[in-house]
Amino acid sequence: MREKWSRAFKVPLEQADMPHFELNGSGQFLADGCAGILHYDENKVCLNCGKETVEICGNDLQLHHLGESEAEVKGDICMVKFV
Repeated sequence: MREKWSRAFKVPLEQADMPHFELNGSGQFLADGCAGILHYDENKVCLNCGKETVEICGNDLQLHHLGESEAEVKGDICMVKFV
């Protein structure tokens, strides 16, 4: 499956397994390739994204959606850090 997507989108095979992140304004953070939640409270959410750990800091953060491999965090996002 990975090879199919790599060819279809002309992405190198080694990048096909990498997580994808989107920050929409300061109110929504999307992570595709998320393997789980490491920490969650209203001021900080830490996501396990394979080789990357992503720390989202802000106020009134909510885990709006958690799927098999994706997560959506909403709130007043002040900082996104890769640890």
